[in-house]
Amino acid sequence: MALIRRLLCSSLPRNHSARTFGADAGNPGTGERLRNSMGERATWDTFYSRSFPNDSLHFDWFFGYDFLRGFLLSLIGDIAPKVFVGTPLHVVDVGCGTSDLGLCLYRDSPIPIMVSCIDRSEPAVLAMRERLKKGHPVIPQHPDSHLEYIQGDATDLSTFPSTSVSLVLDKGTSDALLRSSRLEACNMVKESLRILQPTGKLVQLTDEDPDARLPFLEKAGAGPTVTPHELGEKNGVLYYAYIVTPLPCSA
Repeated sequence: MALIRRLLCSSLPRNHSARTFGADAGNPGTGERLRNSMGERATWDTFYSRSFPNDSLHFDWFFGYDFLRGFLLSLIGDIAPKVFVGTPLHVVDVGCGTSDLGLCLYRDSPIPIMVSCIDRSEPAVLAMRERLKKGHPVIPQHPDSHLEYIQGDATDLSTFPSTSVSLVLDKGTSDALLRSSRLEACNMVKESLRILQPTGKLVQLTDEDPDARLPFLEKAGAGPTVTPHELGEKNGVLYYAYIVTPLPCSA
């Protein structure tokens, strides 16, 4: 279990270049197997089942909500005027795990939002649902905001109709998928773009440098519509937000 924690709490490699996972000194092969299974449901089912039996903790990849708060609230403020009046801004957090990202955005948003947090790991989804039920009430700033946790696959977002979502957030999920299947990582980008409204945005939050992430996004179908944004440093690591807008429909 300690090995899994060391691997998960280390930032994913940039380039996967400079940063690497820790390794098990007694059994280096174990560390390699874990690094290569980060996109597999079983890896996360085991992690969340053993780590959060009492629904008491969040696990946040890279950083928690507080690091992003100003950026996210500004982002939804920019998108909100483009959403139909009277309709909550729909946000999907893909590969949410037990992160506090979606929950805190739901709590803090001054405009009505519908936050759908989706993860393929059943223990993670159940932990967050139970957390909200058992003594952890979260009161949203706007009374018309809603929050839901869905067990589902970020590479197949058939739960959501096409062009129905204003914002897709990916904090480390693409990084995990890239460790085991580049195809799945590409499929997640394509699905995210499919469900986005024409004025919506996909935002990938990662420590991967632009020279690696931009070519990946281009191959995944994002094309030239990607804007890198430096979020700042945390614990000596520089983090980025890659903001993707859907390609305009051809006439």
